[in-house]
Parts: sequence; C-alpha cells; structure tokens
Amino acid sequence: MNKAGVGMGRWVQAGDALKQWQRGARMDSERMAILHQVWEREAGHLARHWALDGVKRGVLYVKVSSPAATQELQLRATSLMRALNKYFRDAWIKGIRPSRAS
Repeated sequence: MNKAGVGMGRWVQAGDALKQWQRGARMDSERMAILHQVWEREAGHLARHWALDGVKRGVLYVKVSSPAATQELQLRATSLMRALNKYFRDAWIKGIRPSRAS
C-alpha cells in the first residue's frame, strides 16, 4: 500500500455503489410491504385507531387517532414490536412511537 492509501477508505466503482443502494432500497420496500400485511393481524382491533406512518432508523412511527390511542400504543409498544419482528429474519424495529401531529 502506498502512502496516499494509508488510512483511506476503500474505493468503490460508482456502478457498484448504485447497485448496493438499490438493493438496500428494495429490501426496505419489501420490509414495509410485509409490515403493512401483518399490521392489522398484530394490532388487532386497535389498528383502526393506529395507522403506519413509516420507519426511520429502526423506529416505527404510527399515526394515532386520539390521546387515548397514543397511550394505548405506548403501553403495548414492546409486545407489538416483538410480535412484528417475528416476521423478519433480523429484528429491525427497535422502537414504536406515535407520529407528531402534522
């Protein structure tokens, strides 16, 4: 290794970087599709008060219909998170939070 390469990251071809990014985006969309399919089953009758908003950095954000629905979501977050993660090879949902009002 020459002096210029010491401490530097590995060079990546632009095409390889694009393919890797597309593969990651495809995996995220596949995860969201699965999540939407199992949401009502796992949320049960409360699904009509909660709507999936999205996932950011492992946190599932849920739109809630009322303050009571927010409290119920907070009470059930841990068990709901475990139930949802069962559908995935790796547990990718690290937390569940209500979305902020728009």
